Amino acid sequence: MALFPLRALRPVSFALIAGLCLPAVASADERTLDGVNFMGPLITPNPAGMPKDHAFVEPYLIRINSDSHFDGDGRRHDSDGRSSAWLTVVPIAYGLGQRVTAQVNLSASRAETGSERSRGFRAGDTTAMVQYLLQAPNADGTLPAISVSLSQRYATGSYDRIDGNPLNAQGDGVQRTTFGLGMQQVVWLPNGRPLRWRGQLSASPTPARVAINDHSVYGTPEGFRGSIAPGSLIGLSAAGEYSFNSKWVGVMEFAVSRQTDRHLSGYAADADGVMQRIDERRPGSRNFTLAPAVQYHFSPSVGLIAGVEFTVAGRNTGSYINPQIALGMFF
Repeated sequence: MALFPLRALRPVSFALIAGLCLPAVASADERTLDGVNFMGPLITPNPAGMPKDHAFVEPYLIRINSDSHFDGDGRRHDSDGRSSAWLTVVPIAYGLGQRVTAQVNLSASRAETGSERSRGFRAGDTTAMVQYLLQAPNADGTLPAISVSLSQRYATGSYDRIDGNPLNAQGDGVQRTTFGLGMQQVVWLPNGRPLRWRGQLSASPTPARVAINDHSVYGTPEGFRGSIAPGSLIGLSAAGEYSFNSKWVGVMEFAVSRQTDRHLSGYAADADGVMQRIDERRPGSRNFTLAPAVQYHFSPSVGLIAGVEFTVAGRNTGSYINPQIALGMFF
């Protein structure tokens, strides 16, 4: 999803060292990105944004699989049962100006655990984002693209009053604001092929408390009345894309995230119908994932990416393996 490992810098460092030790194939004046196609990795967003009046749509199909979890000491344990889900996510980005890009992410999912199922595909939370390009890249990509972003997640997915079926919860009810800083750069390797790396640092302050009623994604019982105070969230992701030729691109990516403690409080009736106070401090979580992938480009404006995101380490979080595929279309 140490919190900020320096691995994000390694693709750049390797390329620079190789460039110093080996003769370059092409001079800076001869380098061009004509015939080079990148569509971006699975997780890290595009810091360069969209050209004015152009759009990029990239529908994802993701299979979520989880049969274990990490405890507070980072040890992995088998879960009581295997849980899985089909998830569709559709990011739509549009260039409002030469430096301003707007994006909306729509989602829906269908969850299952053993013989239990959610009630069909259900809408998840929605995220809207605006990004401003502080520094535009140059023609060969060696001048980094640097941008800042502001995103807002809206609780459009169900999270409470779920009729006793926890699989019907496709959101968490949190209206979360996130600030982001992104960078992207192309490094030309000694063989004349480009390696593009990008990184994103994001931070979300503690959002407002979320009111909860009855059964919810937080495990509350029928008749519960209360709220939860979500924790703040900080994350870092970075990726490298290597262009083998105009059709094929290899991708390696990692992401780390950390969420602080949450506080659940409220009232619910016990077995005798007596109202009892519920007051729980839920410990913060950490997550570290890898996401290797491969891209195939049908044309400069249409490409396919397939890969898998999987958990490497964590604390107080689930462990998952998520194969996924997406079709990117530039208009």
